[in-house]
Amino acid sequence: MQRFILQQNIDRFRARMAGSVDEGDRRRVQAMLATVERELALLEATEAGAGAPPWPIGARESLASSQAGFVANFRREFGASPRVAYLIDPAPGLNFVDVNAAFEAATGLLRDEVVGRPLFMMFPENPGDETAGGVSHIYASLRRVAETGRPHAMPVLRYDVRDAHGLFVERHWRLVNTPLHNEDGRLIYLLHIVDEVTDEILKARPSAA
Repeated sequence: MQRFILQQNIDRFRARMAGSVDEGDRRRVQAMLATVERELALLEATEAGAGAPPWPIGARESLASSQAGFVANFRREFGASPRVAYLIDPAPGLNFVDVNAAFEAATGLLRDEVVGRPLFMMFPENPGDETAGGVSHIYASLRRVAETGRPHAMPVLRYDVRDAHGLFVERHWRLVNTPLHNEDGRLIYLLHIVDEVTDEILKARPSAA
C-alpha cells in the first residue's frame, strides 16, 4: 500500500510540474516530488534491494564461493586504487560488502564501520537540500544494472556528504555501477566506482556579478 501511495504521489507531482508555469509553484512541487521519489527508493532498497531474483536455498554454497572470489578480486584490483570503489550486496538492504582505501580516505569511515550496513543509511541525503535527488538516482542506476546485466555510467550527480564535524558539504561525483555475475550468470554483487568532480563543477559555474 505504501509503495502504491508513493507512486501515485510521484505521478501527481510530475503531472503538476508539467502543467505549472509559476516558478515558485514549480520549486515547491519539485521539492515535494524529490521527497516522495526518495521515500520510494528507500522503501524499495530496503524491501527489494536491486530487484535481483533470490538464490535457491540449495545454491547457497555456490553463492558463498562466488562471493569470496569477487571480494578477493576486488581487493586485488581496487585495494590500492586512487579511485573510490566499493561492493554492494544486491539483496534487500543494499548492504556494503567491501570498500577500498580510497573510500576510507574520502569518507573518513573505516571499512569495519560500513561493511554489513545499508548504503543509504550510511550516506543519507542532505536534509538542507529540498530538491536533492541523489538517493533516487543512484537507486535507479543500481536497479538498471541488475535488470540489464550491463554497466551504467551515471551523469554527474550532486550528492552532499558530511564532513568531520557532521555538517553536510556540497560534493559532485561521476559514478559507474557494474553488475558482477558468476559463471552461471547469476548476479553476485554490484561494483560502484566513484570519481569526485566537485572542483570541476564549481570552477565551471559563472561568477556572481
